[in-house]
Amino acid sequence: MTPFMLRVAEFVGADEDDIADLAAPMPHTRISQKIAASHGADKQVAIRALAEQLVCEANAVLGHTSDQLTLVDEMLPSELAFNVGFRGRAARISTTFADGTAYGRLVGDGFDNELPRELDSADDVPDLLMRLIIESGTPHHPVHD
Repeated sequence: MTPFMLRVAEFVGADEDDIADLAAPMPHTRISQKIAASHGADKQVAIRALAEQLVCEANAVLGHTSDQLTLVDEMLPSELAFNVGFRGRAARISTTFADGTAYGRLVGDGFDNELPRELDSADDVPDLLMRLIIESGTPHHPVHD
């Protein structure tokens, strides 16, 4: 199992009392800044690719179909965007392009800020996904005899 799969397995296997004490990690973010379009596209693609990999890894551990992370791409003319979600909680990661520049943005449950923010890098995706999972509560798996 990968290190991320182990993190998810630790959460899924934890007692309800331990989960109450478990703090949801906050991914590193920064105030959104305009950057060169090529750098913005590279960053968005790296974040999106890693998010897809980690969603697959988490879902392999979570197992039960009602407790699966989702990843949905959005098709927009001047924006690359996708949403990740788990049990009613979601985050949207986007990069908007205009006049040769790019502007990243993170919006979603638990990410309210006065100023627009973006993920610092792809390295912050695991914490983003764990935050969605932990803040959604304990997964409920049926007991089979």
